[in-house]
Amino acid sequence: MEDLAEVEPAVKDAENAVKNIKRQHLVELRALANPPVLVKLTMECVCCLMGEKSTDWKSIRQVLMNADFITNVVHFNTEGLSDKIRNHVKNTYFSQPEFTFEKVNKASQACGPLCLWAKAQVSYSDMLASVDPLRREVAKLEKEAKETEDSVKDVIALIDQLEKRIEQYKEEYKVLIGEAESIKNEYNTVQNKVQRAGALIKSLSHEHDRWSQSSTTFQDQMETLIGDVLLSGAFLAYAGYFDQQLRDTLFSTWCSHLVQAGISFRQDLARTEYLSNADDRLQWTANSLPADDLCTENAIMLKRFNRYPLIIDPSGQATEFILNEYKEKKITKSSFLDDSFKKNLESALRFGNPILVQDCENYDAILNPVLNRELRRTGGRVLITIGDQDIDFSPSFTIFLSTRDPSVEFPPDLCSRVTFVNFTVTRSSLQSQCANCVLKSERPDVDKKRSDLLKLQGEFAVRLRHLEKALLTALNEAKGSILEDEKVIGTLETLKKEAADVQKKVEETDVVMAEVESVTNIYRPLSVQCSGIFFAMETLNQVHYLYQYSLQFFLDMFETVVKTNPNLNGVTGTTERLKIITNDLFRKTYTCIARGMFQEDRLILANVLSQIYLKTSGQLSLDGEFNYMLRSASGLQKNLPAIKGFSEKQVQAIHTLANTVEAFKDLANYVSGNAGAVLQNLNTVPLEPLLCWEGAEEQDPITQAMYKMLYVHTLRPDKVFGACSRFINSVFGEDFLHAADTPLDLYKITKEEVKPNMPVLLCCVTGYDASGRVEDMATNYKQSLSNIAIGSAEGFNLAEKAINSASKNGKWVMLKNVHLAPAWLVQLEKKLHTLKAHPNFRLFLTLEITPKIPVNLLRAGRIITFEPPDGIKANLLRTFNSIPSNRVNKAPNERARMYFLLAWFHAIVQERLRYTPLGWSKKYEFNESDLKCACDTIDRWIDDTAKGRENLPPNKIPWDALCTLMSQSIYGGRIDNNFDQLLMNDFVKNIFQPSTFESDFLLVEKVDDQGNKLTIPDGLRREDFLRWMEKLPDDQSPSWLGLPNNAETVILQTKAKTFIQKLLKMQAVTEDEDLAYQEYVILARVRHARVCMYVDHVIAFTVMLGLLHLPQLSMCHTTRVT
Repeated sequence: MEDLAEVEPAVKDAENAVKNIKRQHLVELRALANPPVLVKLTMECVCCLMGEKSTDWKSIRQVLMNADFITNVVHFNTEGLSDKIRNHVKNTYFSQPEFTFEKVNKASQACGPLCLWAKAQVSYSDMLASVDPLRREVAKLEKEAKETEDSVKDVIALIDQLEKRIEQYKEEYKVLIGEAESIKNEYNTVQNKVQRAGALIKSLSHEHDRWSQSSTTFQDQMETLIGDVLLSGAFLAYAGYFDQQLRDTLFSTWCSHLVQAGISFRQDLARTEYLSNADDRLQWTANSLPADDLCTENAIMLKRFNRYPLIIDPSGQATEFILNEYKEKKITKSSFLDDSFKKNLESALRFGNPILVQDCENYDAILNPVLNRELRRTGGRVLITIGDQDIDFSPSFTIFLSTRDPSVEFPPDLCSRVTFVNFTVTRSSLQSQCANCVLKSERPDVDKKRSDLLKLQGEFAVRLRHLEKALLTALNEAKGSILEDEKVIGTLETLKKEAADVQKKVEETDVVMAEVESVTNIYRPLSVQCSGIFFAMETLNQVHYLYQYSLQFFLDMFETVVKTNPNLNGVTGTTERLKIITNDLFRKTYTCIARGMFQEDRLILANVLSQIYLKTSGQLSLDGEFNYMLRSASGLQKNLPAIKGFSEKQVQAIHTLANTVEAFKDLANYVSGNAGAVLQNLNTVPLEPLLCWEGAEEQDPITQAMYKMLYVHTLRPDKVFGACSRFINSVFGEDFLHAADTPLDLYKITKEEVKPNMPVLLCCVTGYDASGRVEDMATNYKQSLSNIAIGSAEGFNLAEKAINSASKNGKWVMLKNVHLAPAWLVQLEKKLHTLKAHPNFRLFLTLEITPKIPVNLLRAGRIITFEPPDGIKANLLRTFNSIPSNRVNKAPNERARMYFLLAWFHAIVQERLRYTPLGWSKKYEFNESDLKCACDTIDRWIDDTAKGRENLPPNKIPWDALCTLMSQSIYGGRIDNNFDQLLMNDFVKNIFQPSTFESDFLLVEKVDDQGNKLTIPDGLRREDFLRWMEKLPDDQSPSWLGLPNNAETVILQTKAKTFIQKLLKMQAVTEDEDLAYQEYVILARVRHARVCMYVDHVIAFTVMLGLLHLPQLSMCHTTRVT
């Protein structure tokens, strides 16, 4: 159709062109007698199209002569053109190349338009021929559409008729539906009433059963109410000062007296559940209260006090809890030492804000009116006098007194006006805290179940009470028929559903608790070990006054092992993870504590840790063997047969061991029969004991190492240190003791383990100065450091300013020689405790070790001791590890060997101090400052001589200059007598010489009794010398120092005796604590028996005053027993 639409305009244009043929041109065409070929051809084509059979010009001229010629052309019927004519025209005329409009029009202007007309008509005819079938189809469809339209009109008429009938039917149906709906509504109403009646009867029946059961329980509670409240009141009044164990003992004593008095009480009375609800306990835990019975009981006392609480809080846990608990009430923290204390107190009294007053060991009498509640009413105002000023007293005012010193003794008048609440950690409470911590980290799913269980216990009980109240209210407010009250029915259904949920949860409780208990039991040995470790740390102060540690210090170590332990990465098994945590806890404890201990005391700590590990892990029980080693001197026998080669003291020890330890019962006979072999064995280095006791071959490595230690302790007490080290290695592994000998990374400790308000105490022996380490560290890590020397009033002021400034800016401060001002350190510790410092602020304190240092400062800080290392090997390793590797390996290559020679010389000089007056005639303060100065001297002379070369011939080294400086100035400058000076000159001369660069140079001519020699290591790199040092034996004889071997024996025997005495002192403290505790219990029973004598009077008195209330209604308000 588109092609047809394109052709039609061409036909119209051709017709118009024909109409516009001028008459003159047509006349000229008619006048032609012999026309051009194209003219004749065009006219033949036109005549052919019009149906004229004219082939010669004459006949064509006649057609042209026709007056209607143009009209016939214009009104030519193209549809009548046959295919035959059309094809004839196209083949005869159109096929000729000359038959174009331009050429024809040029021949005759009358024929041009006719040529266009002919072509247009043929083209139009072609289009008509192609669309003719479509046109016929269109005509057919139009006819059918006409017929369909007529049918639609008929259908529409029918639909109109039907719609009218449907409307009629709808009206009739509407009437019927209305009648049916009315009947249905009436039916539903009746049915709902029936269903409600059934549901009401069923629900009320269910509630009847539950209320009946509650009534029975309520009756039981009523029967035991007096005893329960009396026990609870006595507990709140008297138990706060005591620890958990004594509290339980007192509670049991009171229960016994109630039984004797015939007063009923709940045998399974749980104090924490009776005096608090689950919501309170969850809230307390969320506010940082440790989740153990002791702390929960203390929180109850802090909530239900009559007299203001005085809290004994060595660990600071109570302080953190109170600040979180009363945070929304805008609690104020102050101290008796604060200048603004009175102002803070007056503000709290006036506005009713809680106030926490710390350091109450410095009690100020200005607080007496507050504790005595000396209130008076004047003109509707409630006033209290503070000093010389009257202050309005708010009824919401609360005050908490706190002290961190558990040993402080308060005057009786203060004790009578406060309620003591003791947060001093106990073994059981610490076990609970550690168990909760590891459970949260290792099994958060189980910990969540436990927390959810506690939450459900409170939420569902409260929900049931609310629903019961809502039900009673709905029943009371119901009007008309109760069956028509949706509120009553809905409340009953909800109550029934909630009660069913509670019952279901109660049934699930046993399963959940069993699971929680099962998982907790897995970690219980770890919590027992934690408790043992901490209380062992508490007794270390019996070894040395410097060893003071806080609970937070231990908890920080424990959390590091549990929460950020890289050894746990990728480990999923519970047993494997628990083993890693346990081992790493003992290792972490030893490492962190040992760096603050003297070298000679580290073995004591390791020994105690091994005892705790064996006792709590359930593997072995070697208590009897440990006790023998500590108390073997008792029970000496007389008139014993002598044994050749053994002293009388050794014979006594042999028989004591044989009579005490079953496995050694034949030891005396064995030594008598094999005296020569035993003596030879005892003189070997290192000493490897003979397996001369019963069952030695079948023993496990730990037990065998223990018995070897007993053997050595009996026959060679001077060798007990090596035997003890091997025993500890058998328990914890070969590298356990060496973990504390690794290089001290002071920067890592400062950044990762120390908090801003936690001082780093660098404790040094006399003559040792550790300030250089801090200065070097600050320089290396580009930290701003302020150095202040303490000892004068000016120094105190400068220190105060420096701390105040640095704590705000995050800088470092180092106070030197703080041991000169022990009184000022007390104030410094209190200042640091309340200091809110920048996260990057650090405070370093250098001090000589003295008992005048405040205990609280030692407990609050991180202690690092500095002393000359014990033993050649340890001294060498410490020296080399303290010098950076890039300095040792710096060119020329000979520098590293010079440093080794210096380290060897430094070790010899310091180790001989242990043998004074044999090593040196007196004690000299050879320390790290001498070593540092010697290193600088060597560097300067080597650099000046080498002048940048990679190698320096040994004979070119200025030996004379170095020897002179070493012997006369650096080390020799401390010597003040000729004998020691000659000795120093010989050492310097023998060590600093060119032959030390030869591979066979002898350092020690006689290492042991076998005549072995020790030559200088062959190497020029720091790593070569370190590997050589690691291979040295742990024990070195005095011959290494140029002394006779027997010089060591006396010293080691004395040290061994001291070692045993310190261990015994620690054990005695524990035993004394248990004994004192038992005596304390007896004394407490006597003191509190008088309360039970007046039990009837108290009960009558409390009933008369109406102090006894139902626990369900009043949550058991505190009843005081006066």
